[in-house]
This record gives sequence, structure tokens and C-alpha cells, in this order.
Amino acid sequence: MNLPSEIEKDAKQFMREGRTLMLLVAAPLLVLLVMGSIFSGDSTLVGKTAIGICDLDSSNASIFFVDGVMNSSEIISYGNGADCPERMEKDVRTGKLVAGLVIPAGFGYGMENGNTQSISMLLDNSRFQVSPSIEAAVLANIQATNQRIGAQFILSVWDRLDAANGKLGTIYADLNETRGRANRMKSDLNKTAESLNALNISSVQDEIRLANSTIAQTSAALDTAESNLTKIESNFADYQSTLNQTEADLVGIDGTIENISGYVGAAKGGMNCTNPLFFAACAPLDSLNASVESAHLSVAQRLDKVRKAEIDLAAANITIQEFKANIAAAKIGANESVKGISSMQDFVSQLESNRAESLQTLLEVDKSLDELVGKTYDLEKIITDSRSQISGITSRSPQFIISPMLASPDYLFGKRPFFEFMLPSVLPLILMFVALFLASTSLVKEKSGGTLARVYASQVNRFEYAIVKVLSYTVLLIPVAILLALIASVFYNMFPVADMNTWFYVLQALALLILAFVSLGVVIAIYSESEATAFLACLVVGLPLLFLSGLLFPFEFMPPLVATLGLSSPLTQAVVSMQATLLYHSSQFASSAVLLAYAAVFTLLAALSLKK
Repeated sequence: MNLPSEIEKDAKQFMREGRTLMLLVAAPLLVLLVMGSIFSGDSTLVGKTAIGICDLDSSNASIFFVDGVMNSSEIISYGNGADCPERMEKDVRTGKLVAGLVIPAGFGYGMENGNTQSISMLLDNSRFQVSPSIEAAVLANIQATNQRIGAQFILSVWDRLDAANGKLGTIYADLNETRGRANRMKSDLNKTAESLNALNISSVQDEIRLANSTIAQTSAALDTAESNLTKIESNFADYQSTLNQTEADLVGIDGTIENISGYVGAAKGGMNCTNPLFFAACAPLDSLNASVESAHLSVAQRLDKVRKAEIDLAAANITIQEFKANIAAAKIGANESVKGISSMQDFVSQLESNRAESLQTLLEVDKSLDELVGKTYDLEKIITDSRSQISGITSRSPQFIISPMLASPDYLFGKRPFFEFMLPSVLPLILMFVALFLASTSLVKEKSGGTLARVYASQVNRFEYAIVKVLSYTVLLIPVAILLALIASVFYNMFPVADMNTWFYVLQALALLILAFVSLGVVIAIYSESEATAFLACLVVGLPLLFLSGLLFPFEFMPPLVATLGLSSPLTQAVVSMQATLLYHSSQFASSAVLLAYAAVFTLLAALSLKK
């Protein structure tokens, strides 16, 4: 067979055919049975959605929270390493994990200190069928954990209040003891006040004034003595001058006497007193000489007295100078005493002021003690009321009691409409039905027109025929795939129009999908006697594949066996391939290989069925 000729023939046939297929009774019954099998599993046997846990705290509080999550979901632990959040986010972004929770470091410490903690939730919201349920389940678990933590906290509060209530009962005795101490303090204060009042500050001040007067009188007497000594010193100077003049006069007199004595001696020497003639003259000279000698001795004695008087006067003057020095020192001491007495006067004045202030302070303290005693009675009443009206401990904020933890969902694919996440599933779904309907109904029409009989008669190799028909229908449906992909790109922004790399992988996935379902449509057409039968058979095959694809019902809600069948179906593999290309930007090699295997198996089955 010639593939281009077959493509041209099939294209003309498609142009002439009208689509008048109807849904018969068997399809609804089969869909009902399939849906019944999908939702027939017990709720306790429904496969749990795995949630990743990255516990960076590893405290009792975080373990307590993780245990709560394990009650409603399977847990995949990512450890507590520094790269834990990054590895878990990568798995969520590539579709390996639906959700992940990151418990921050310091979680337990913050809880113990009453600080609200925030848990980061990484959510694959492209899986819109499951992500809201997971988010709601996590939030519900957080709420339940909050309630458990709140209950424990309230119980601890009650225990502390009971302990406080017991302590309040012991305060009555302490209050009585406090009143006793206050009364004893009042008695001591009264004694202190009496002692302060007994201080006779006035007599001390009188004594200070008397001492001050005495020092003043002493200073005046010292001034008078100093003045008298000054006068005596002046008189001594006059005396010294007089003595000096007297000494000079006596020295002159003594010289005169010596001259007279010399004259007398010279006169007597000129006479011979042995001569009776001169005897009368010598006798008066001897008498005069004796008088002169006597006067000389008298002058010498007086001169000695004068000189002694000068020595005594000098010694007396020295004594007067010492007296004056002592008087000056005494005056300095008196002045210092005056200053000391003045300082003492200031001290006594300050003491009087301090005594007055102390008495006032004691009076105020006494009043305070009276108030304290009065307050103890008020406190007894307050304690009585408090023991019956304790409302709780307010050391922690109400926000912590209501919500110790907060979860912050992190939508890795952004806030986008559900349809954008559905498109990678809708495109394969549309092409599946188109491929099934067109391939099956067109081949049934050829079969009714005798085309297959002529093929049998012409001895065409059935494997060659099956392969050519499958490839022909696939080529004719490629434009439909291109159109749908173009609409998804232009109107729904699934990928940039100019992104040739994405175009390649999208068309590859859709072409393999068409190839697989065209081969399945050929098989359906071989066993169908009419177009209606073929259409109904396509519905019978396509609708279960739709329900098993995870588009309407998440695999997590299906029983394990049904979920395994759904994951292995060709439509699901096509959806996985499209999601890997458009959402996760990851490899689609495995799903492409599965679709190619389905196409080969269905084509082989069609070729084998042609013989029959």
C-alpha cells in the first residue's frame, strides 16, 4: 500500500462524512459500573497522600506536630539538613510530591516562650483535585494541634492557679506578722524621735557663742599686748640711743680726766717735792691727782654699768621680739579657732536642720506604717476575693492560646485558573475521543463499502495495511493537535508561541497519543458492524479511561488496584507526558515510550484481527 495515496483518500473521506454518532444505553451502564468500582473502596483503605516533612527543629513540639500529621497522611521525612527545604521543593515542583511542610528552627523554643510559630507549606497547586484537600487537611491538623497545645497550656494554667491559690492561703499569717513588725517599727521610731527631741542644740550653740566671744576677747588682749610691746620696743630704742650717748659722754669725760691726770703728773714731775720749797705746791697736786684718779675710777665704773645696761637692753629687746612672735602665732591660732568655731556653728546649724528633717521623715514613716497596717486589712479582703475570682495567667498572649502555629501555603505555580492546570489533561482527552471516533467510524464506513473485502481479495499484507491505516489517520489528525496546542498557547498562555523546543515536545506527546488511540480505534472498527456500534464502543472505552486518568477523580482517592490501572492507561500516560512538558518542564521519555508501546500493541492487535 502507498501511504501518501492512503492519506489522500482518507482525507477526502473525512471531508464528505457527517458525524451523527449517538450515545446508547451500554455506555452509561458501563460508565456507571466504572464509577462504582472507582468509589467502591472503603474510606479507611483509600491510599493516603504522602506529605513531605522537613523538620529543622527536631524538638518535642515539632515531633508532637508531625505525629498529628501522621494520623491523617503518610509522611516522607526529608531529615533536618540545611538543604532539606530545597530538596523537598524540587520534588514538589517536579510532581514527585504533592505537598511539603517545613518546620523552622526554633519552633519548640518559640512555642515554649509563647511566640506564634509559622510552618511553611509547599503545595503543588497544579494538582487542583488534591491540593485543596491537602491544604485543608494540614490546616485542620494545625487547628487540632493548636487545640491540643491550648488545652495543655490551659491545664498548666489551672495547676499554677491552684498552686497560687494555696500560696494565697498562707499570706494571712504573713499579713499578721507584717502588722506586728509595723507596730514594732512605730515604737522604735517614737523612741528615735524622742532621742532627737532630747538633743539640746541651743546649749551647744550658746557654748559656741561663748567660746567665740572668749576668742574675740583673747584676740583683743593679744592686739593690746602686741601694741604695748611695740611701744616698749620703741622705748628700748630710745634707751639704747641714750645709753649710747651716755657711753660716749663717759668716754669723753674719762679722756678728759686722763688728760687732767697727765697734766697733774707733768706738773708734779717738774717739781721736787722733796724740796721743802715745793712741798706746799706738791701737796695740792697729790690731792688733785687723787681726786682725778677717784673720778677716773668712778667714770670707768659708770661706763661699765652703761655697757652692761646696753647688753641687758639688747637681751630685753630679743625677749620682746620673741613675745611679739608668740603673740602673732597666738593671733593666727585665734583666727583658726574662729574659723573652726564658725564651721562648728555651721555643723550645729546643719545638725539642727537635719534633726528637723529627720523628725519630719520619721513622722511620714509613721504615717506610712499606719497606712501599711490599714492596707494589710485591705489586702486580706483582696486575697479573699482573688481566691474566688482568679481568671488565669496573662503572661502569654491570647494569640498564642488561640493559634500557636500558622501555616503559610507557598503556591509554587502561582495563582492561576484551574483550567490552565487542566489543559495538559484536556488536550489529550479531546484528541483521544477525536482519534477514536474518526478512526473507528471511518474504517467502519470503508468496511461497509467493501474496502476491507477488496483488501482481503488483493492479498495485501495485513500488517502493512494496519500500519498504513494507523499512520494515515495519525497524519490527518496532526493538524488538529497543532490547532489545539496553538489555542492553548495563544489564549491560555500555556507556553510561548515562539518556544520551538516546547512545540517539539508538545507535538511529540500529542502525536504519540493520536498514534496510540488511532490504533485502538482501528481495532474497534474491525470488530464493529456499524458506525453506531463503533461510536458506542469508543464511548465504552473512552469514558472509563477518562475516569481513570485522574482528571475528574484524584488517584489518591481511588483504591490501590484501580489507581494502578489508571496510572498505566494510555490516556494517563499522555496526560503525564503533557504535564511533564508544560508544568514541570521535566523529561517525558518514560510516558512517550509507554504510548509508543501501546501504539505498537494496538497496531499488532489490529493486524492480527484483520485475518479474522
